[in-house]
Amino acid sequence: VFDPELNTMYVGVGNGSPWSAKARSPKGGDNLYLGSIVALDPDTGKYKWHYQQTPADNWDYTSTQPMILADIKLAGKTRKVILHAPKNGFFFVVDRTNGQFISAKNFVDVTWAKGYDKKGRPIGVAAARDGRDPDAVPGPFGAHNWHPMSYNPNTGLVYLPAQHIPLAMVDDPKWKFNEPRPMGYGSGTGWNTAITIPAEPPKSQPMGRLLAWDPVKQKEAWRVEHVSPWNGGTLTTAGNLVFQGTADGRFVAYDAASGKKLWESPVGTGVVAAPSTYMVDGKQYVSIAVGWGGVYGLSGRASDKQMPGTVYTFALGGTAKLPEFVEYRMGKLIQGVKYDPAKVPEGTALYVANCYACHGMPGVQKGGALPNLAYLDPGYIENLSTFIFNGPATSRGMPDFTGKLTDDQVDAIKAFIQGVADSIRPQAAQ
Repeated sequence: VFDPELNTMYVGVGNGSPWSAKARSPKGGDNLYLGSIVALDPDTGKYKWHYQQTPADNWDYTSTQPMILADIKLAGKTRKVILHAPKNGFFFVVDRTNGQFISAKNFVDVTWAKGYDKKGRPIGVAAARDGRDPDAVPGPFGAHNWHPMSYNPNTGLVYLPAQHIPLAMVDDPKWKFNEPRPMGYGSGTGWNTAITIPAEPPKSQPMGRLLAWDPVKQKEAWRVEHVSPWNGGTLTTAGNLVFQGTADGRFVAYDAASGKKLWESPVGTGVVAAPSTYMVDGKQYVSIAVGWGGVYGLSGRASDKQMPGTVYTFALGGTAKLPEFVEYRMGKLIQGVKYDPAKVPEGTALYVANCYACHGMPGVQKGGALPNLAYLDPGYIENLSTFIFNGPATSRGMPDFTGKLTDDQVDAIKAFIQGVADSIRPQAAQ
């Protein structure tokens, strides 16, 4: 984000690779500039200052989420600040003239740190870092991800899409750079996380909500609970409205001061983007680009409707008809694929390394922008090699596993997919 008055550009910096700080930097250290806000001279690129929000990041806590520049009154004095809510779950107020830490307060439940000291350094929780508590909160999807937040100077509140998506993680002591590792999360597709997913599922619960946050008091003013994580960015207006699209396929307007719902419209599928408002010939419009996806949206969804990417525009007195919404075509749990039950353990490890990050857990999730493999026609899984070895979907982003997996390993993955479907079938039938 750029401040023309101070002629300063502020850059939010991402995480390191691998995710595991111990594997990345076995001798320790903060890994300078990771998880930081860095201030630069836009004319020369010269460094001005930085503030590191997550030293030695261990959980994929990027600081690339949108920043807001605001002038707010603190202790009776107006200060030029950056308002920022990165993935690590804390809301930061930082002096944008010099990078001085002012305050930080968690806006969701947090287990990796107890808070921040007066110097702006996190007070870490050892069990979260050393793996004794693998269920770090927030998880690597973040307490706030790409979805923009907005600030209303009339109410003094920030409107923030907050969330938690559980994913337990432990360090992989046998990790090597660029080496596919059974149970190494995403390692078969080039991810270098140096973590594995433990057999015990996370205890934390998923959630998604819209928060109205007071950056002066560093506390929540009101909230709206949503049915799922991964809701869209927010827009707030001078008319004291807050607009947000939701994961379950709605576009909603709230009272900016109270959070009362004032209006909503179905939009057919989940929303990730933030809305925009503008005037044409004296008439105000609000537009929203609707489409489901993103890293979580690949494998999970909250809507039973499926739509192509669509831009909706709303105005007072608008009379256009909404398009027809299409139901997801989901068959029954896959049945009848022949497999050797003895290959299921091997298939589990291979699935986590190669398939889980995009397709989710077979039969447990419904699928998102990509299909859940346990709801496909059995013919797809019976002929899985045809699709993963330079298959027809490679032109649309599907990795080509030629030379990375053997036919025997593909058979093990097939055994895992059908085995999981068979194991959950009684519950699914109830």
